[in-house]
Amino acid sequence: MTATLSRTLLVSVLMLASAQAFAAVPLDAAGRVVGTVSDAVSGETLIGANVLVVGTSLGAATDLDGRFSIPSVPSGEQRLVVSYVGYQSDTLTVSVPDRGTIEVEVFLQSATFEGVTVTAQVAGQLAAINEQYRSRTVVNVVSADRIQELPDNNAAESIGRLPGVAIQRSGGEANSVSIRGLSPEFNNVTVNGVRLAGTDGGNRSVDLSLVSSNILDGIEVRKAITPDMDADAVGGTINLRLKNAPSRPALDLLAQGGYTGLQGYLGNYKFVGTASNRFFQDRLGAIVTFNAEEYDRSADKLNVGYGLGSLTDGSGESALYVNDLSTREETVRRGRTGGSVLLDYTLPGGRATANAFYNSRNDDARFRYQNVADRLAYNLERQQNETSLLSSALGVEQDFGWIQYDATATLSTSRAKSPENFTWVFNKEGTGFGQGTEARYNVFPEDVTVLVDSTTELSQLWVDDSRLDEDQMGVQANLQAPFRLGDFISGYVKTGGKLRWLDRTFDTNRFGRQGLQYPDAQLYECLAQGVPDFADQFRNGDRLPIGSVLTDYDRGTDFFDGVYGLGLVPDEDRLMELTRALQNPDFCSDPRDVPGAEVYFGEYIPESIGSLGRDYEGSENYQAGYVMAELNLGPYLTVIPGIRYERDNTSYTGQVFRAVATGQAGQPPRDYERITRDRTFDYWLPMVHADIRPTDWFSLRLARTETLIRPSFSQYAPITSIDIYSSSVVAANSRLSPASAVNYDASAQVIRGNLGLVGVSGFYKEIDNLVVGVGIPITSTLPPPEGTNVPEAWYQTARPTLYTQINSPEPTTFYGYELEWQTNFSYLPGLLKGIVLNLNYTRGFSETTYFSYLLESETVCNPRPCSQTFSVSDTSRVGRMPGQAAHIANVTLGYDYKGFSTRVSYLFQSNTTSSVSTNDPLNDRFVGDYSRFDLSVRQKLDLGVEVFVNLNNLNNRPDVAYTNQNSTTGEYSFTDRGLANRELYGYTVDVGARYRF
Repeated sequence: MTATLSRTLLVSVLMLASAQAFAAVPLDAAGRVVGTVSDAVSGETLIGANVLVVGTSLGAATDLDGRFSIPSVPSGEQRLVVSYVGYQSDTLTVSVPDRGTIEVEVFLQSATFEGVTVTAQVAGQLAAINEQYRSRTVVNVVSADRIQELPDNNAAESIGRLPGVAIQRSGGEANSVSIRGLSPEFNNVTVNGVRLAGTDGGNRSVDLSLVSSNILDGIEVRKAITPDMDADAVGGTINLRLKNAPSRPALDLLAQGGYTGLQGYLGNYKFVGTASNRFFQDRLGAIVTFNAEEYDRSADKLNVGYGLGSLTDGSGESALYVNDLSTREETVRRGRTGGSVLLDYTLPGGRATANAFYNSRNDDARFRYQNVADRLAYNLERQQNETSLLSSALGVEQDFGWIQYDATATLSTSRAKSPENFTWVFNKEGTGFGQGTEARYNVFPEDVTVLVDSTTELSQLWVDDSRLDEDQMGVQANLQAPFRLGDFISGYVKTGGKLRWLDRTFDTNRFGRQGLQYPDAQLYECLAQGVPDFADQFRNGDRLPIGSVLTDYDRGTDFFDGVYGLGLVPDEDRLMELTRALQNPDFCSDPRDVPGAEVYFGEYIPESIGSLGRDYEGSENYQAGYVMAELNLGPYLTVIPGIRYERDNTSYTGQVFRAVATGQAGQPPRDYERITRDRTFDYWLPMVHADIRPTDWFSLRLARTETLIRPSFSQYAPITSIDIYSSSVVAANSRLSPASAVNYDASAQVIRGNLGLVGVSGFYKEIDNLVVGVGIPITSTLPPPEGTNVPEAWYQTARPTLYTQINSPEPTTFYGYELEWQTNFSYLPGLLKGIVLNLNYTRGFSETTYFSYLLESETVCNPRPCSQTFSVSDTSRVGRMPGQAAHIANVTLGYDYKGFSTRVSYLFQSNTTSSVSTNDPLNDRFVGDYSRFDLSVRQKLDLGVEVFVNLNNLNNRPDVAYTNQNSTTGEYSFTDRGLANRELYGYTVDVGARYRF
């Protein structure tokens, strides 16, 4: 542990000692009040109920178990006021023992349904409202009841219903979220407070589509962190909560089947089960959850590439033209399995806990696509991708009144692997776009013909595999001491520290060959032993035409509404037979005697670029300490000041290499060298929160926090390569530093009776040293940044362009506001009382600088001999950040009547920038506006059974991306001429039943 961290913890201990000194001031004797707050009818505990000691600043809100603890309460007779939105408040008198503890149980009645069980939709809404309103910081919540009511397949879809959250979609479902316009890697994801390992090969994001919503007990998004939380959360921290064992035996079973409309698939299913109980006089609790599901995530896709040219009408304006178009059918079956185990054992004043949370996803996919560019091509791909997450923790916590502590040891792992991904490429030279550039300026994508004929030949065959392993281990401990100065100043001081270790390895391998269109006598001899019918195709230098390996598979006019066809579809089984023959060492041994190349796969040797170029491995360790306090200054104001210290140490190993020519794709890279680079950074991060509540129905929260953005792995793991023409270098930057952000948040909320909760929030973030991509011309007189690890020999004679990342010298800003209203109309007469409404709207803005540079030369011949000098001119511009939606809206309208419940939801988010061109705004790409309607209908039956129907994407909305076309204003203009990508996944229908007792 560093000396700086040690000093931080020493200061923390001194502050704790000071707090104890305050607490020991003999103003009067004191004790402690603890207890639970529950629903009077159902007996379910209530999260976020408020408990106040009348006439003092003392109080607490109930935790996730419905429990509260109020220390330093004056001894003797005291009155407690217990309130929970939507319920009748209760006042009770207790006798607080001198330096002792009194425990109470409070049961609240519904304010509108006295003696009647609150409906599931109302219960879910009230739980979210109370927890959100009672929080001292800016937070949004999806409660457990609401998760069960929404027709969401995974955690990302559920989080996307919250204000300020935009979903990012892949495979027809949300897989990650941006918070207030900040990309997924700028946020962190935890399970019960345990940080999850990243699942992406390049960045730190977590694929939330791995997690089924049904096994969660709630989700909270904290948008303004406190000093006791990890600081790399500029957007926020997403905490997935697991269920705790209730005080009675419980069983919850769900089964459903479903249909996807795009390809008429009737095999979707989901099974979810939860069982829990408490043992040994309720001292030991155990809860087990399990889920297994499979969904069709097939898609029809269109991708369009554009070139940029100059109009010949004398205007001097630029114009886009279609230079690449592909149609793609994806047949994908996506399976998810997972579960969790939680154990808790009651200790004096606390408990010991152990939990494990596991989720995995498996995609079994077939891709068929045609492409037209300078030639026609047909690709067939078979992929199998597996990703898994494991989070586990052992912890203990105890509250002795005068001090409380908790300590946790954690292990989190992620595994992502593609064991065998096959690609077969057929093409035909000399075909494709026959007309010149000018003739394509006004050609729409739907006017482009894609047609592969039966003579198109097999040219490439590849088998790729990759694996990502990440392991995170950590230990942390926190101490908290309460204090009280009279009746109107109270609070606590809290301190703690954390150590976290991360190990990550990314490995890729490529097997296969290209050039199958050229004579190869050895290939014929190899195949003749195992697959003679294929061998005959290669006799005397002949080739394999697609027409000899066709299947009768056809989608007819269902594929892209008949605008495009699938064309000639090769038979995967036949091509797999060819591939397995080439892999068989019994009759296809490698004649080159290359170590490791055990079978004749033509171009493969283990040291090829495809097997080494993107590999990296490394480790990171973090040390953190903090000290903070909560100061309750009377009943109306709470201030939370604090400071956090974080130190990072990273060490990663990659490689520097030169590419080889296309015909030498299996050869080892030139100038190959493994390199290791280390980085160390430390930061002091002061923060302060204020919670102002002049009445019991209004709160104003203010916060100023400082947070970090650690670079993605691909941005600084040292990998540097130059192309075969020495014209461009692609390099990570091992000298990148984390970006730092100053965040200002303000959130006002009104919570009153029939109004429900109305909230208005504003935010402003200024980020320094944000990592941005850049293209930099380099020469011997204008060398590259040191951290890019570019050998000097690469630019002594050539003048390549370096594509890398830098810490931006210009600040990036995010700002905007959020509006929210959650209410129900249970106070209305008759059938109207069953209406439940949730709506929110977010308006976001962002500004960042995108850097682009041009190399300029000047020849001076006076005096002679002539000399040439070079300089770089800056052509940078300002634009939106990728992933930032200007408008986000969610509306959910529900209705309950006795055992019947229905809910229709609408999601909208406006276009987002997906990529920014460094040379011309016309090449910018955007993800188009997205909107979706979902519907859920449920009916409760006797004996704890309910049946339901969920319908997703009722409007059959496609995912669309565009290219900017407006050459005069630079504004975003989306028309069919600029269509870059269109993905259609279709609607889904699920029917199921659930049993609970």
